[in-house]
Amino acid sequence: MAVGAIYAELPEMHLSERPDRLIVVIPGLKPGQARSVAQEAVRIARKRMPKLTGKGARRLQPIYGKGFFGIFFGDSYIWFQENGIRPFTMNALAGKTIPMWIDDPTGQERAKNPKAKTRSINGKTQVLIFRRAALPGQRKTIRRRNKQTGQVEATSVPMSYPGAPGRIGSREARAPWTRMGKLGGQIATGNVGVRWRHPGTAPRKFMNTAIVQASGNQGIVPTRIYVADSRWRARF
Repeated sequence: MAVGAIYAELPEMHLSERPDRLIVVIPGLKPGQARSVAQEAVRIARKRMPKLTGKGARRLQPIYGKGFFGIFFGDSYIWFQENGIRPFTMNALAGKTIPMWIDDPTGQERAKNPKAKTRSINGKTQVLIFRRAALPGQRKTIRRRNKQTGQVEATSVPMSYPGAPGRIGSREARAPWTRMGKLGGQIATGNVGVRWRHPGTAPRKFMNTAIVQASGNQGIVPTRIYVADSRWRARF
């Protein structure tokens, strides 16, 4: 298939809440051909999956035997990349200090902390920083100027805890698409922007489509992919 082509997906049956492999069952399939299609599927999936350090790609391994083949992926984050996740507030981070790699094109973060660890990803320099998520309901006192009186006043505001207000989730569209009676860029009605909110990820289906393509290349026509763990054989 050409680069940029849309690859077909197969329906999936989930046999596990914590899967670590995708399996196709083809009765009568010989082990030699099962090995060949599994290895090709892994090669395709590795090229198609999101890449940062390459560690995830190395985790993908072919699995095969008489009557079946598939891809072992092991780590749960690879499944999240494959299947996508819904947006959610990261409540589990409350009270914890979280390491974060951020882009530092100007060197500003490195100037603040010369001892900070750095790395280069796709030609971009990133710096390792740490941010603490406060406990739910925590507040802090800041000093800011009152726009009406011009006086600097002490004000209590929410700290940056998961779910705290202060993040803008949506704004009104700019002209000429602004809704009647609204201003472009204005915070939209019903805005639910909160802190430590994960935006979710779209499903990539790089393993599913790799299995479909590898199967077709070898004349195999699977009808279903099983999302499973090491106990999958007990279901057949």
